[in-house]
Amino acid sequence: MKALYKKIREYIPLFSLVMLCLALISLIIFIIVLNSVDFANFFNYNIASIVRQLMAMSTSFIPFSTAELFIILSPILFVLLLILIVKTAKRGKKPSIRLLTVIVSIVLYIFVTFVWTYSSGFHTTPLNEQLGLDDDTTKQELYDSTTFVVQRLNELSTKIPYDENGSSNLTYSYIELSKKICDAYEIYENQHGVIRTFDSNIKPIMLSEPLTYTHISGIYTFMTGEGNVNVNFPDFIIVTSAAHEMSHQRGVAREDEANITAFIALINSEDEFLQYCAYLDIYRNLANALYSVDKELYKEIYLSLSESVKRDLKNYSEFFEKYKDSKASEVTDKVNDSYLQANGQSQGIKSYGLIVDTTCAYLIKYKMN
Repeated sequence: MKALYKKIREYIPLFSLVMLCLALISLIIFIIVLNSVDFANFFNYNIASIVRQLMAMSTSFIPFSTAELFIILSPILFVLLLILIVKTAKRGKKPSIRLLTVIVSIVLYIFVTFVWTYSSGFHTTPLNEQLGLDDDTTKQELYDSTTFVVQRLNELSTKIPYDENGSSNLTYSYIELSKKICDAYEIYENQHGVIRTFDSNIKPIMLSEPLTYTHISGIYTFMTGEGNVNVNFPDFIIVTSAAHEMSHQRGVAREDEANITAFIALINSEDEFLQYCAYLDIYRNLANALYSVDKELYKEIYLSLSESVKRDLKNYSEFFEKYKDSKASEVTDKVNDSYLQANGQSQGIKSYGLIVDTTCAYLIKYKMN
């Protein structure tokens, strides 16, 4: 037995053996998650939540995104890897096999971290059911909900700062923003109890400006536990994107549910700027839905917005014009669509549209009565 183990160790490093064992265990867990909503709920809330927190803590002290740094350096690392493979191949069979097992181990690590941190969130009980919400919205309910959002926006617009161009202005650091969002998630957990939250920091993306052409405003990297935010966007988008990625960080995997969770957390925050950002971002979803069913009602709603809010929306439209019709965004949409469908969101990218029904149901149940 010792001889066999020694023979195996000549070809396969200990790290690779450990990753192989973890991958086999993870595969069993993944299969059970796919076939049992109850197990997915249990695993996501009780086990994956601890792993996510540990992953986030492991990179929280680093001021930049380690995931982004790896992507930036990946071409160099790829070239170095090719050179290493060629050199080791000349030395004999054993070094080449050991090198290939390390590469396979990296792939296995990605699978293992996906299973233990994120995959179960795609297969839990839908958020609207967890919160006891009816997702069948009538036109009148959509109109009433949008009217309520406009009222809150108009009230909050008199209490928040704007810059010289009339755009809502984030006046504190990203560290402070992270703390405020974490506080908001603590309130969310106390109110609804469907997530387990913890302290974490968002990571500003260094290449935010070129990333904007893909229309990506944030990325959660489960391999490093980081919530990464595109800080090239206007401030209200930065806030809601940060909350969205931190929602993923807390186990809300489905995209529409991450948006809804972020919205609920922010509007119940004690910070008025966070509330404003959430209402302004969700207004765009509700208003677009209202426009599709009744243009006159949409016009009535829009005209009721305060001049400050209208100017903020106008500034966002002018900002986004530069990036609107990019080829990069088309590629990103296709990749994202495939990723969502592969993880059980059959509607793919269209699942973002589900935000409207659940948001209206939440506002009617918790805010408008």
